[in-house]
Amino acid sequence: MDGARVAYAPAVRTTRTLPGSPWFCFSTIFHVLIGVLGFVFAGFPLAACTYAPRPFPPEIPELVAENEAAGDPFKGRFPLEQALEGLPEGKRLVSVITTDRGEIRCTLDPVSTPLAVANFVGLARGLRPFRDVSGNWVKQPFYDGLTWHRGIENQFIQAGERSPDGPGFVLQDEISPGQVFDRAGALAMANKGTTHSSSAQFFITVTDLPSLNGQYTIFGTCDDEHVVRAIARELDANKKPPPKIVSVEVTRE
Repeated sequence: MDGARVAYAPAVRTTRTLPGSPWFCFSTIFHVLIGVLGFVFAGFPLAACTYAPRPFPPEIPELVAENEAAGDPFKGRFPLEQALEGLPEGKRLVSVITTDRGEIRCTLDPVSTPLAVANFVGLARGLRPFRDVSGNWVKQPFYDGLTWHRGIENQFIQAGERSPDGPGFVLQDEISPGQVFDRAGALAMANKGTTHSSSAQFFITVTDLPSLNGQYTIFGTCDDEHVVRAIARELDANKKPPPKIVSVEVTRE
């Protein structure tokens, strides 16, 4: 595992374009309808988009072997059921990222990206083990206390770097044509510029960035754009100390 390279989202200067029309939800509904003919009921589209995560993508043997060799007890595939254990019932999976500059409220997408969501939620809740700087595998809230270490004004902010060597695992990509950077507030996994190289770092966009389409797993959308923009401005100006994540809480509503 090449853990020495820091995960990143590339700096891209773009002009704003007209937003596209996301269709991953409609695709999910279509496939669920095929499998449950005769069970369509009022409110089904909402239920399909919030209650029916698709299975994890098929294993890539080389990636599983890499994670196993690194010591990850889950081989890069932390179960979604375990990540969500104990949460209240609800139609939406929500993460509230509390920073010292304000709150950022994000809606997660376990339908399209169950692997990334399971990993993020498991790390945030202290359920998913990771390798700390001493080399030991531990379970504790991963993101609490970390800084926003990278950002560009009018583009994105990025966090999740606890160690330059990474958390001890890498994730399989979950990228589909329906996942596009067509708006501010896209929540995505950062990576090392190669396929299947994300792990714990994530970024939130400040604008639409269509040049990133097809390169990163988008696993949610975030509101509170004014907080994200303020953090991006500070990071771009290299103000010290950098903005910090106080806590990341996950619930269902």
